[in-house]
Amino acid sequence: MKKATGLFLMAMIIVLLSMNGCKKKDDTSAPAERKKFAWVSGDQDSTGYGMIFFSADGGETFVRQGEGLPALQGVDVSDIWAVDEKTVWAVGSGNTILETDNGGQAWTRMQMPGGVSGVELMALSVVDRTNIWASGSSGTVYKSSNSGLTWTRFDTNFFHCGGMQGIWAISAKKIYVVGGIGTAMVRGFIGFTLDGGTTWDTVFPAGDYNRNEWIGVTSAGNTIVVYGCKSHYMVSTDGGNSWENDSVPVAGGGGGADINHLVMLNSQTWWGAMDMGHIILTRDGGKNWIDQPTGQGGAFLLGIDAWDGNLALSVGEIAGWPKYGPIVKTSNGGTLWEKKAGYPTFLKKVTFIKNSASGTQPVK
Repeated sequence: MKKATGLFLMAMIIVLLSMNGCKKKDDTSAPAERKKFAWVSGDQDSTGYGMIFFSADGGETFVRQGEGLPALQGVDVSDIWAVDEKTVWAVGSGNTILETDNGGQAWTRMQMPGGVSGVELMALSVVDRTNIWASGSSGTVYKSSNSGLTWTRFDTNFFHCGGMQGIWAISAKKIYVVGGIGTAMVRGFIGFTLDGGTTWDTVFPAGDYNRNEWIGVTSAGNTIVVYGCKSHYMVSTDGGNSWENDSVPVAGGGGGADINHLVMLNSQTWWGAMDMGHIILTRDGGKNWIDQPTGQGGAFLLGIDAWDGNLALSVGEIAGWPKYGPIVKTSNGGTLWEKKAGYPTFLKKVTFIKNSASGTQPVK
């Protein structure tokens, strides 16, 4: 058999490299930049359709999505989560979970377990494209492990049939659920699973800190924060093994404004939306807090999200009648907040595109 020449061997190497998808050394291609897309959720307006708004420019302008679509008819949209520029999930009244895979041009209502149509779903946490969690009234906690094709509803008795207002999936296995139980949900509840819902356990805070209703839960790294009524929150810096009780020194709301939503950029930097138009910021894991004026003193700010350490959006509802929901924005880390839009309904949550399983964005 004739031996291969040097040119032939060189040609074969080039072909093999090409088949393996190898890139040339001077290939400087970079991943696409995360776009400053944002979505806002809200109650129905006078048209009878749930409100979803979209911004392609970091919250400078907004357009409505879903008006007239059957999936949003009669739905108050409570929470919303953007996985990327095309895939967005939302939850709301009437046991409703919504999804779009085309950036909001069309929304699909998921087929949920029967017999529970009166449930109001309040919170949403998306681990990845496969694992989605949601929680709400009547002790309802759902998960899907197949991108929403089917849903599991967990034992409502474990959650005391209470209002599970907050849910956070740290991973597909480790999930926290918080809310209020008892008459008028006056007591707090914290439940968690370490095995994807096969078994559940409960956190009992020291000093009867469950005397206040919990509204939400979030995390970054090993730091987990549970937050709620009257400025109260709890923090764990070791992944949930131990907890410390604390509160934000912000007046108002009958002895302390409620912390309605908290977003963590990392374990040290947290931004919170509160009653009476308060926005709060800590850069040292809760040791010190900055109270940022928004000019929305009559508003209950219910949702907040941050694209980075400078750009953030917050939404809420104005106390009184007629219904009105403002959208406020900062581009300088909260030194100045400006109202960018307002709509004749109550606005509940806002989401930028998430870029990690924990749902946080890097501080830039």
